[in-house]
Amino acid sequence: MNFTLDMKLKDIMAANPKTVDAMQEMGLHCLGCPFSVNESLQNAAQMHNLDPEKLLEKINTVEQGEMSAQAAANAQPVGAILQADKQTYAIAPHIPAGVVTPDVLRKIADAAEKYNAPVIKVTSAQRIAIVGLKAEDIPKVWEDLGMAPGHAVGLCVRSVKVCPGSDFCKRGLQETLGIGTELDKRYHGMALPSKFKIGVAGCPNKCTDSANVDLGLMGTSKGYHLYVGGNGGVKPRLANLLLENLQPDQLLPAVDAVVGYYKETAKQNERLGRLIDRIGLEDLREKVNQALST
Repeated sequence: MNFTLDMKLKDIMAANPKTVDAMQEMGLHCLGCPFSVNESLQNAAQMHNLDPEKLLEKINTVEQGEMSAQAAANAQPVGAILQADKQTYAIAPHIPAGVVTPDVLRKIADAAEKYNAPVIKVTSAQRIAIVGLKAEDIPKVWEDLGMAPGHAVGLCVRSVKVCPGSDFCKRGLQETLGIGTELDKRYHGMALPSKFKIGVAGCPNKCTDSANVDLGLMGTSKGYHLYVGGNGGVKPRLANLLLENLQPDQLLPAVDAVVGYYKETAKQNERLGRLIDRIGLEDLREKVNQALST
C-alpha cells in the first residue's frame, strides 16, 4: 500500500503499525495523542518542521510489521505534550472559562510537587500547565487530579477563553462567564476539520482575542457582536464581523449554526478563516440568519 500526504496518521498506523518507528525516528513524537493522530501526514510534517516528501518517502519504504516495543514506549501519553528536552511532558488541566476553585488549585499544586514538576505555567488559553513530567507519571497525575485529559492539541475545539465580563470588570458591557461556560460545555473537545478556538469578551477591548480566533463574541452596550474566521499562526488572519448586537437568547443558535456550517463545509485541516477566503462569507451569514429566524 502506498501512503499519501493527505492520509491521517491513525490510518497509516492502522495499515502498517511499523510506520510508527519510522515516524518517531523522523521526529513525530505525538503518536499516542488521540487528537494528533487525526491530522494528515502533510499537516503533521508542517507542525513539526519536517519535509513532507522525505517523511512520505520514509514511511513508504517501511516493511509491513508491528511497531517495536521501544516505539510503543515512546508514544506520547494521552493528554500530554512532549517538551523541548524530548524526554518529559506537560499536561494542561482543563479550567472551564478560566475560572478555578481553591480546591482545584490545591490539587494542581500537590500533583506538581508530588511528581517533581519543575514548572507550573499559566497558559494563554486560560489553563494551568504542569510542565516537566515523566511519561510513566502522566496517568497517575490525571488520576490524582480527578480529571479527564484535556483537549490541548488536535483537530478539535480548544478551551474557550472568557473574560470576567460585566460580573466583575468595570468595563464589562455584557455577561460573559455564563455564556462562556455554556459554550465550553457544549463544544470543548468536539472533533472538527481543524483546530477551532473561541473567545468571549465583555467589551470592545477584546481581552480574550475575540477578533483573532475562529469564533469570537464581543459585548457592546446593545448586545454581542459575532466575529468569525480569525487565527494566529504563520499566516495570521483578522476575523470578519458576521452579525452585530445579538441578544443573549440568540447566541447559542448563532454559534451552533457557525460550527455546524464549518463542520459540514470545510476541507480537512482548513481553518474557518481559510474556508471564508475560499468561498466567501455570505453563505455562512445566511445560514446563521436562518437559524435565528426559526
